[in-house]
Parts: sequence; structure tokens; C-alpha cells
Amino acid sequence: MTAHQSTPGRVTGFPSWLVFIDSVLPVTSLFVLHGNVHDLHPLPGVGLQRTPDALRTALERSGIATVVCCSPLHGLRLLPGGDEAEARRALGDHAGLLGRGSMPTFSQLAEVVGSVVGHRTDAVALVIDYLSQAAAGAAPDDDQGVLHLELLRAIDEGMRHPRPGSARGFLRNPVAVMVDRPGDLPAWLLSGDGVRQVPIPVPDLSTRSDAVELLMSALVPDADGTSPEARADIARRFTDSTHGLTLRALTEIVQLMRDADIPAGRIEDAARRYRVGVTEDRWRTQTLRERVASGEADLTTRVKGQPQAVRHALDILVRSVVGMTAAHKRERGSGPRGVMFFAGPTGVGKTELAKSIAELLFGDESSYKRFDMSEFADAESDARLIGAPPGYKNHEAGGELTNAVRERPFSVLLFDEIEKAHPRILDKFLQILSDGRLSDGSGDTVYFSEALIVFTSNLGVGRAGTTAEDSFADTAGYRRAVLAAVHDSFRSDLNRPELLGRIGDNIVVFDYLTPETARVIADGYVDTVLDRVRREQGVRLTLPPEVRAEVLDRALADLSLGARGVGNNLETAFVNPLARAVFEVPARSSLTIRSVSENEHGVVTAALS
Repeated sequence: MTAHQSTPGRVTGFPSWLVFIDSVLPVTSLFVLHGNVHDLHPLPGVGLQRTPDALRTALERSGIATVVCCSPLHGLRLLPGGDEAEARRALGDHAGLLGRGSMPTFSQLAEVVGSVVGHRTDAVALVIDYLSQAAAGAAPDDDQGVLHLELLRAIDEGMRHPRPGSARGFLRNPVAVMVDRPGDLPAWLLSGDGVRQVPIPVPDLSTRSDAVELLMSALVPDADGTSPEARADIARRFTDSTHGLTLRALTEIVQLMRDADIPAGRIEDAARRYRVGVTEDRWRTQTLRERVASGEADLTTRVKGQPQAVRHALDILVRSVVGMTAAHKRERGSGPRGVMFFAGPTGVGKTELAKSIAELLFGDESSYKRFDMSEFADAESDARLIGAPPGYKNHEAGGELTNAVRERPFSVLLFDEIEKAHPRILDKFLQILSDGRLSDGSGDTVYFSEALIVFTSNLGVGRAGTTAEDSFADTAGYRRAVLAAVHDSFRSDLNRPELLGRIGDNIVVFDYLTPETARVIADGYVDTVLDRVRREQGVRLTLPPEVRAEVLDRALADLSLGARGVGNNLETAFVNPLARAVFEVPARSSLTIRSVSENEHGVVTAALS
């Protein structure tokens, strides 16, 4: 029995995309493979194979052993195991191109497609690899159009040829086109009967587990004395820590470990190094654990009047530090290190808490990056966030978000007023929270696995219908109302219940600012102003208690905007008149602020002596 006469359909255990191709092979002339097309694939009894070779192995079991592959990298070449004489007969007038290593022109390739599809002597398949790259590297011309038309002809006119000795009897000579995405081909070429789009997904848990088994001999040699239990544990951890990675990446992690002499017991460190370029896990340092252990006092000092929000945020931080974010999931590698959603009125400390957390975790606020989502309300603003595709303006600059994560993988990312972002941006967050990764405008993958994601929003406060007075009278009832309103807003206003599902119970509700807390905040602002005058102008100012009380009363006249409103009021009622008064006195003076009051024109003035 020759290779092409082997029993067909025997692809049990093969990746699902190959099983699908095998099942529709008798009625399909053109397969468009897209997505994860340049990865490795585990085949039972064969090992890991690249996509063209894996396709050839599956086709052989269906009676098509001779497969010719064409790519810009290698030109026309016969894949191992095929009949060269049969391939040359199928290529017809272009048989001389086989093995030359140069890419045929689009016009020549169109003729090759027609010749292979019409070949009758024996079963031959053609695989065109890197077509997206070949098309992108050449100016659109008639030759490319001829190729697309020839592919369409293969769909419409591809004949089924008799296969003597094959149980299937009749099969077409298929053409498989490998592209990054279906949009790299004309839309008219992708629709209708006779063409099948075959997405090749990133390997799932089971596929990675199969690949890890094949790699274990290189990772843990049989002769090193490792017990079967320890080998099984390493294999499981290797599989879990590589969520979202290709099988090619798994082989490169093994090579990385061998080159850097990383022991198999530190497989998570090797996976981290591959993803973000660093081996040290800053989340696991003793210094960070000590900071978080004493964090409540530090955070409460900076964020006034929000003890419940601080405690809730710290609970989430502790979960992140010990690696138990989404601990119920089988795959550890999915999602960012932690996620928080700060909900509450404006000016109550949401942004300040995010800054404080960054300093608590990583020692300084430079590990904190804020994105005002009101600036990303347009449909095209995603290019600013992740970078424009090649060929578009500012492509070389990259994206603000992806650049920030590349520069500082261990960071706190604050997305302020998330409800103002365009729905297309919200879809990006779905991927970040689910997979912990995002592709930038160039197609490169950026990993968020070591970042803490913080969203802030006023969502729910207005919808809940509660006032500051209501919250003071029934704090627990207020928090329940805000939580319910946030859930309702995600479902009704944003139409993103799946995003809410990924945030889970990490919604931290902030209370309204009480007058007592606002006075403490305003008092601190006053001291900051006096210190600034001393440092900037060399003028030492004394503020008598009665004048300070007057200043604070003016600052607390309106608390509807929280601490932000207190700061605005203080600027109008104290900073502006003080600046005018200080402007007129010599430097290195020591003066007392005698009064701050309105004149007959309603202008607030400060008197110094």
C-alpha cells in the first residue's frame, strides 16, 4: 500500500482544526487558515510540527501525500514524504521553480494554482504560506489580482478527481492559504460555498499539556534522578504558567532555561522572563510583604475618611501578593496580577488611593500610570492606546498603554472614569482582564500579568439616587445601593455585563466626604500652602487660629465635589488673595496673616502685617 493509499480519516487526537479540514476535504477546494498559523502543533505519534507539516501529515492520512509549499522564505518546495516526480507533473510549466528558493511572481503562482487544481494523475496539494507578508511587501498590481481570481476559480471550478485505492473514491486537490487574518484577502474571496475559514487558536490547556509532555525530556532529563511525582508537578506548573502562549514559545522557554541555567523548579520565573523580560518576581519580595502588612496605617494617612475602602483594597492587594487572584481558575497565567474597581462620588480619594497603592507596592509613584478615559471616547482612540498599525501615522511611536507596560511590567495602571471610554476600548479591557495580554498596533504581544489594574468611576452614585445625607444616615444601605447601581450600569448603560463578570467582587465603594474629614483635609491643604510660600518666596507666614477657622469655613462652603471642591474653594478664598499680598512684600520676611475677607467689590483679600 502506497502512502496515498493509506487508510484515510485517521486523525483522531489531532488538533480540532485538522479534524475539521479532514471532515470537509471531499467538498472543499480552498481552505483559508488564519490566526495562530505559524505555531507548532502536537500530533499523536508524530510530535510537534509546524502548520504546513502538520497539514501534510493529516492530508497524507486522507490519501494526499504529495504537498508542495510556496512561501516568500523558501519559494516552491516539496514537503517531506511527497513524490517529487508527481509534484513536478502537477506544477506543469513551472516545475523548474521547485527547489530554487525564490518566490514565484503572483502571475506565476496563479498559474501554479490552476495547474495543481486541475492535475489528474495523482493527489497533490498546494500550501501557500506567508501570503499576507508577500502581499504587503509588493505594490498591488494586476498579477496579484490574477492570483486572487485563480483562487476563486479553484473554489468555483475545482473538480473532484478519482482516487484509486482510496476509500473516499473522489477528492479535490485542495489549496491552503495561510494568512494572519482573513481580512488580508479580498472579502469576495472568503464567502460562499467551496471555501472554509479555519481559525487556528492559541493552544488551550490540554494542548499545552500534550506539548509539555513532549518537552519534559529536554527540561528534566530522565537520568537526573527526579522522581515521577516531582516531574509531574513541574509539568503541571509549566502548563499552568504558560496560558496564552504558543507552543513555539514553550520550546523557547525551555531553551531560555538551558541558556540561563534556570532550574526546572523555577519554571514560573522562566515563563515570567519570557513574557516581560525580568526574572525577579517583585510581588514575592519580603520588603513588599512587609509594606502591605503595615499598609493600612500608611494608606489611611493619605486617604482620609475611607477606612472601609482602604481595608477592602488591602484585601485585594494581599490576594495579589500571594498569587491568589482568580485562584479558583485552573490556569494561573490568565489575567493581570490584580484588579480593582473604585466606585464613589467625585473628590473622595479614588485616584489618591491608586497612587498610594503604587507607592506602597513598588516604593515610588513612578510605577503608577494614569489614563483619563474621557480622552479615549472616540472610535479611533484605540490607536492612541495600543499604537497605530504599520503604514498609519505615528505607527513608530507605539501606544501609550502598551509602551507603559513594556517599560514597567510591575506597575499600577489607573483608568480614570472608565464609563467615558469608547466601547471599542472596553473590548480591549475584556482581553486584558481575561488573558492578561494585548496585541499592540504592530501585532506584538504585551503582557499585563504583573500589573495591578485599577478602574475608577462615578457609575452608580447618580443611579443609586443617594445623597451625602443619606449615606451618613445609613452607610451600609448606601454601599449596597451603589453596588447594585454599578451592576445595573454595566448591564444597561455600558452593555458590558461580561466586563463586570471579570471585575467580580473587586468593586470598592467610597463614602461621601463627611464635614469632619473635609476639615482635616482642608487644614492639611492650608499647611501645604504656607510651606510652599516659605520654600518658593522665602516668606514665613503665621496664621492665627481665628483666621485659620475663617479660611476653613470658606473652603468647606460646598462639599458637592469632595476634596477636589475643597481645594478649589481654598484656592479662591485663600491662595489667590494670599498670592497678591505676598507679591508685594520682600523676600525672607516673617509676617502674620491678619485677615482674609471680601472687600466692597466682592473680591477676597488678605491683610499681612
